[in-house]
Amino acid sequence: MLVKCERLLEGPGPSEALVRIETRDGAEEIIVDSSLVVGGALDVGPIVGMRDGLALIELPRESVSGRVRVWISQSEFANAHEVA
Repeated sequence: MLVKCERLLEGPGPSEALVRIETRDGAEEIIVDSSLVVGGALDVGPIVGMRDGLALIELPRESVSGRVRVWISQSEFANAHEVA
């Protein structure tokens, strides 16, 4: 599952990147393996739950704020043409 993200910087490790995704509660920053960032999207796990037009997703790693699961709008899912 791909979620729109903004790549903020490379690192801290040689194969890592800091990315930001938009959630129901505001932006979350996550340090992830660079291979999980495809174009402008982050590869995350499957949808854990759905409610009121929002999807609960599990992040590939704990975010800077300490969250592992976040609610995102369905509009935050990346389309194939957005990651090409």
